[in-house]
Amino acid sequence: MPELVMAICLLVSMLVPAWVGAQTAQHVASVARAQKSAYAVTESTNGCPSVQADMFGWPKAIVRHCEYAKKDLGLRHPRKAVAYLAEIKPEIIARWIEGACSELTAQASGCFDRVLELGRLNSGYMFAISGNVIEDMREQDHFQNYFFRNGMTSAFQQGVNGSSTELSLDRQEQIALLPNDAVIAIPTGTTRLWRTTPKQFFARFPQSGALPDLRDSASRQAWLAVVQKEMLDALSTGQNRLLEAYLCSIARDEFHSSCRPPQ
Repeated sequence: MPELVMAICLLVSMLVPAWVGAQTAQHVASVARAQKSAYAVTESTNGCPSVQADMFGWPKAIVRHCEYAKKDLGLRHPRKAVAYLAEIKPEIIARWIEGACSELTAQASGCFDRVLELGRLNSGYMFAISGNVIEDMREQDHFQNYFFRNGMTSAFQQGVNGSSTELSLDRQEQIALLPNDAVIAIPTGTTRLWRTTPKQFFARFPQSGALPDLRDSASRQAWLAVVQKEMLDALSTGQNRLLEAYLCSIARDEFHSSCRPPQ
């Protein structure tokens, strides 16, 4: 009888997906601290209210409308900006990281903390559905405009992204509310919260509908759609394949490991 119980337990463990890991309170608390880097939230001027209707296929329950201001030394006054951010609970992000780390063939004790920090450095844990995430890319506290769609830098008109031009909130709202097919360029397709590229995702999940590059409008629209689907799935399942693809692409350099074949 003990042998039968052990065999059943082993079978169950084989059937349970790898991302179903033991979430710890420490991990959740660490994510919550990292999320304080989201300056569009911490420095909001309107409290980031929920939107009143679904937005580009994103359910209204998770979309926050953030108006915020950052002190701009170039302008010599606060620069105002507007962004629509996905609200993601720390418990969910903790689960994503735990699940992605469990895909490594050789478990790394520091995997969770390293992946958490990489997300903080890359996105400040802001997943911008749309709007302007101003960044001081070239000089500290001299901010530039970067409009986003579905977590990636996206251009809607020439000469705006990367510019230091101060745009009115009304103009920013106009750009933020343009439809997906108004996107004229996606420079790299690098997607938040980490740095998942189309090439990385295609390599890990070739049947996903993603293409390895963004050479034309069709491939850009396909990547926008894939990222949205993957993020919505991740919010409901606890498995973030965008993160998994990114982690597997850096596993050898960061953790001297590789990933198991995808499930």
